[in-house]
Amino acid sequence: MSTLQKENLAKNVLLIVLLIVLLYLLYPRIQTSILQSPVVNDVPLAGDMMVAVSILIVTACFGNFAFTYEKIRVASGFSRMLAHITTGLLMLLIGLSLEMTAVLASVLVGAIPILNFSLLLLYIASVFYDIWDVERINL
Repeated sequence: MSTLQKENLAKNVLLIVLLIVLLYLLYPRIQTSILQSPVVNDVPLAGDMMVAVSILIVTACFGNFAFTYEKIRVASGFSRMLAHITTGLLMLLIGLSLEMTAVLASVLVGAIPILNFSLLLLYIASVFYDIWDVERINL
């Protein structure tokens, strides 16, 4: 396993742990905030919130999937760290946006297991793409 692969694996594990911790720490707070906000009683406003979160997800996914490790200078520590920071921030934003979508959906329409499963699959696909992108360099 190369240094780049180890760094990438560490980044992804750190992000998953961070997202899980944030979910358990922030979920009750976010849920309470949404329940106390006018979003619950205003269907158009709730739709607007979902659109805003969706725009964040789409933007972060586009940035994440458009990025490639093939174009970095692997020998340069700065280039590698900048790449990890960039993809890490985009993947963090994807994860947080997916969590927010799950919270909004559960508050507004109730728990939808297939939606939550789909959101989880999207994040897993992002992680797999990130790992595969690093693997392309080593092929």
